[in-house]
Amino acid sequence: MKKLTAFLVMVIMLLSVCSLNAFAYDKELLSSITANYDSALSIAGRRSFYGNCNLATAYQLRAMGIYKGGLDYSGSGNLWYNHFKNESKTSGGYNVVTISGANCLYDLVSQYGNEIYNVVYCLGTGGTSGSTHVLYIRAIIDGYVYFADSFGITYDRTYYPEGTGTVLSLERFMSSYKKMNGNAYGCVYFTNGKTEHLAGSVENPDDWENSDTVYIPGKYIVTASMLRIREKPNTTSDSLDLIPNGETVLVTEIKDNWGKVEWGGKTGWICLTYTLRLSTPLSVTSLSADRPAVFSDNAITWTALAQGGTSSKYFYSFYVYKDDVKIYSGTFSTANTISFTPDSKGTYKASVTVMDTGNNTAEFIGEDVICVGDEINFVRGDTDGDGIVTAKDARIALRVSAMMEYITGRNFVCADIDKNGKVNSSDARKILRKASRLEDI
Repeated sequence: MKKLTAFLVMVIMLLSVCSLNAFAYDKELLSSITANYDSALSIAGRRSFYGNCNLATAYQLRAMGIYKGGLDYSGSGNLWYNHFKNESKTSGGYNVVTISGANCLYDLVSQYGNEIYNVVYCLGTGGTSGSTHVLYIRAIIDGYVYFADSFGITYDRTYYPEGTGTVLSLERFMSSYKKMNGNAYGCVYFTNGKTEHLAGSVENPDDWENSDTVYIPGKYIVTASMLRIREKPNTTSDSLDLIPNGETVLVTEIKDNWGKVEWGGKTGWICLTYTLRLSTPLSVTSLSADRPAVFSDNAITWTALAQGGTSSKYFYSFYVYKDDVKIYSGTFSTANTISFTPDSKGTYKASVTVMDTGNNTAEFIGEDVICVGDEINFVRGDTDGDGIVTAKDARIALRVSAMMEYITGRNFVCADIDKNGKVNSSDARKILRKASRLEDI
């Protein structure tokens, strides 16, 4: 009995040692996952992604420097996944591979081996939560899944807050999420044909050799998990230090896609492919309506103008309010205008949230537009609202066209004879002709 007890103790000790050895690297990877999630929050300008799994996934990818194209950040996890279905293109040097079906992760490991990085996993409606879900998996290594969820999750009586690096066996991971969210729709695998080591940068010469991007000196933010600062501007040069994700550096000299920086008392070069240039702050300069007043069933068009940010490409999401109550919510797209048709009297206005390619955002509230109701209730040309058209109405319209007077609402609509959203001298002449019984308008 004593020998059996001693044997069991020895086995337990060996297992403990093996477990410690196996998880020595795991802890570093888990810390990196948490740090990347924090970086994603910082880039998005948010304190939490809770309840927005689609946003959390997109921003984690962007924080890793993987997906740099335009994304539709709206919708459920299922819609997010459909965005990538059947897509065969590269982004930031990465190829997009999709695998459908409930067993997609097992199929992924079967096809690509036991060390896989950067996977988006999407689950369908079902399970105890009754909703779709999407999350970013940093790695699947030797049958273990390394990830952070945008919701606080409890496993084995241990609570993992939002964004905490977590590791589960592949089998446990699949069964847990199936119970919570139902079967998987599939997964999206970003691959560039190389192993990405935690302690290094994601430098890859294929990403920048044929790049058309033109870099200039200035401030840049690191988007890689860790970016090497090298002695010379190439990937074979000695590494001097590692710059963490999210840090801002000043680039003083450019050579191809490399920038000269000083970091931690060391001067060297970084690959700028894995950075975003910090330009002037992103701002919306205006959100103007095409007219200050309309009848019911006449469309209003607001146009947004943005400037600054990390690039000249912007994504716009519009909202429309009636009497300060939100009645329309849009999604991010590249269109900088919105047209909305009121169906009843009230004061309408739009607001816009603009996002640049660095995930910086800016908001703006547009001009009020008065919907005065049904057109048949008004006399065209009756600028002063007394029910008849006289020379006085023509004089008011002329003063408005000369910017000597301002009218809005019902009065503006009646004065705007040609319905072009402006009151000009042509309107004033037509009103005068009507008042003189020379023209019926």
